[in-house]
Amino acid sequence: MPLSRLDRRGIVILCGVGVLAGALLATVVGVMWARPVIGSDNCVYRDRRLLARAPADQTVILVDQSEALTETHRRFALSFITDYVAGKANFDGQKSPSFRPISDLCRPPSRGNDLYENNRKITQDFYKRFMVPVTAALRESLTTEVGEWSPILETLQLISRSQEIEDGGRKTLVLVSDMLQHTDGFSHYRDRRSYEDFLRSGFASDVRADFRDWSIIVIYLRRYRDRRFQEAAHLEFWQRYFHDSGGTIARWAGVD
Repeated sequence: MPLSRLDRRGIVILCGVGVLAGALLATVVGVMWARPVIGSDNCVYRDRRLLARAPADQTVILVDQSEALTETHRRFALSFITDYVAGKANFDGQKSPSFRPISDLCRPPSRGNDLYENNRKITQDFYKRFMVPVTAALRESLTTEVGEWSPILETLQLISRSQEIEDGGRKTLVLVSDMLQHTDGFSHYRDRRSYEDFLRSGFASDVRADFRDWSIIVIYLRRYRDRRFQEAAHLEFWQRYFHDSGGTIARWAGVD
């Protein structure tokens, strides 16, 4: 029985809708297949068997625990770092500092695609699997006081040479400290504390660091009783140090 003009028109419309639906489904499947493979550790992997991590930007947060932070220092540092990571080292006497991260996590997505992903669950997972443990580790670090020595230079050398830091992405160091180095090798509390004194001491070659391709953010804790040590020459010391080690100071935030 021959089809009427109206029937033929209906079939054409149905075929058009089918093609459109098929194209849309193929697009969604393609996007989902191309979506990064995220493991249980929040990290992005190159393969679905989770054998090789994809290159990623890395941020190291170093908290100077040689002296207790004031409440103002703690609040500022916690707020600053929390906003930073969200997108908005223990020492014993003068032994060599150990570089073992308290928290070593990849930052998972905080939002997904409104078309085919559950944004609410993604956001909940972001806070549960990343922000909560990172904030807990920060609170612990910011309230811990360990001894009278402050081997900042030695620790910076360890970080710059650490095998834990992978190549392939941007590297950022967030440093929370009064920046007052104090060990037998060199101390900002002694008379000879300028950068020239540091270079002449020979200790500079012992703690040589390599911060090429690093961005440095310093949360500079000013201490009232140590103001005479935290003057212009002290700031110049660290500017020259990071410059000579190849790093770039992206921000220097002084906190009283």
